Amino acid sequence: MPLKPKVNKSPARKGAVSTRLNTVLMQLFSVLSTDSVRLNPKPVDLVVGFSGGMDSMVLLHALAKLKTPLKGRIIAVHVHHNLSKNADAWASFCEKQAREFAVEFVLRKVRVGNTGEGVEAAARTARYRALEKVAQDQGALAIVTAHHMDDQIETFLIQWMRGAGPEGLSSMPTFRHSDTSLLVRPLLGFERSELADYAAKKHLKWVDDESNEDTAFLRNAVRKEVVPVLQKIRPGFKKAASRSIGLIAEATEILKEVAREDIQQVQEAGTGYLMLDDLLSLSAERQSRLLRQWLESCGLGKFPRTRIIEVLRQLKQTTSQSVQLLKANDKEFRLYGKRLMVLDRQDDQPEDEIEIRWNGQEKIALPQFNGELCFQESEDGFSEAYLKEEPLTVKRRSGGEKIKIHRLRPSKNLKALYQEAGIPEYERRNLPLVWKGKTLIYAAGIGEEIREKLDDDGGRRFSIMFRKTPNLI
Repeated sequence: MPLKPKVNKSPARKGAVSTRLNTVLMQLFSVLSTDSVRLNPKPVDLVVGFSGGMDSMVLLHALAKLKTPLKGRIIAVHVHHNLSKNADAWASFCEKQAREFAVEFVLRKVRVGNTGEGVEAAARTARYRALEKVAQDQGALAIVTAHHMDDQIETFLIQWMRGAGPEGLSSMPTFRHSDTSLLVRPLLGFERSELADYAAKKHLKWVDDESNEDTAFLRNAVRKEVVPVLQKIRPGFKKAASRSIGLIAEATEILKEVAREDIQQVQEAGTGYLMLDDLLSLSAERQSRLLRQWLESCGLGKFPRTRIIEVLRQLKQTTSQSVQLLKANDKEFRLYGKRLMVLDRQDDQPEDEIEIRWNGQEKIALPQFNGELCFQESEDGFSEAYLKEEPLTVKRRSGGEKIKIHRLRPSKNLKALYQEAGIPEYERRNLPLVWKGKTLIYAAGIGEEIREKLDDDGGRRFSIMFRKTPNLI
């Protein structure tokens, strides 16, 4: 396992990279201090992804040497993937280097599972999860990684070969917000050769991951076999390509703004549902982008364009009043009538029975139904003694149940009553029925059995109501 300084033979202006690097990092701390929304800026703590390779060594060294009152704790995090026989030696080397740079060091061991996405992708996912966890535990404002211009161009080429759209082609921005952290890549303006010049000038040592030589991995093949050819055909193409990627990123942001405006136009006031007719009045391209962005914002994740186009085709052709269109991440996307909605997914529940004893309490929790039964004093309710004389049973529908809710109308099947009330079938499956013995006395969303209210003992009377915890997004 080589641990050695490397010299880049290409000429470089003395101190130029070091000066630019310091300027970029100073700007980084200034931006992060502003993002922290503090009246009196305080030092900013950073988690630094520290593999021990040349790129991360340059980044950590530059951060350690940077002089600014805005710099707080620098926490170097080495993620041990256990994929190489040298992994333990790399971890020890990184810990030693962190001590020499006088920064904090955290080692995190991860297990790279076989998820079907490939070793590279699985390792990357595990690595970022580990970095985010350390950032949360340490209260760091941002995670900083050493991705540079060459990495960005390689990512662009890989995404281009996969047929990615604008977001995929510009998927390595300087700043990226997630639910739990801010990811920052301050070295995107530097070529790999420039960082090598810095490393040589500062006499830095680093580790070489032998897997970087294996062209069976797509990124390595692009780096070793594709980029050199492009460089030969068009010397200096990297900076021009980087500008193009930046322009794609700008265009992507504009497209996102347009989609956000379109979403506001087609959303129903007060519910957040999308109105189908308004959606379909847009051009096909805007329909697709709006739907992809809205579904992602609702937590279903990202879907390929082909899947979104298929969903739009179904929406235009279906005659059903209720259709489940997509499901992911414990959520479901469905059409009901002329409305599009995202809900928490409700898998089929076991046909369990819940026995409750009412002793005058205002509410009884029904977590199995994601809600609670409420008992309110009412002249039109059940006798207090009637509700208390024996336990009540709460069940789900099994089919065929009837109830009479109007004095001058006959009893009706629950299915018909739910249809009259406009309650879609996906909601009915999680509405409780309350039984007294073998008599159905209350159906959530419908009402109470009128024939069980005829006795009048002169005492207080109570009505039953089910209140569901909101689950619509």
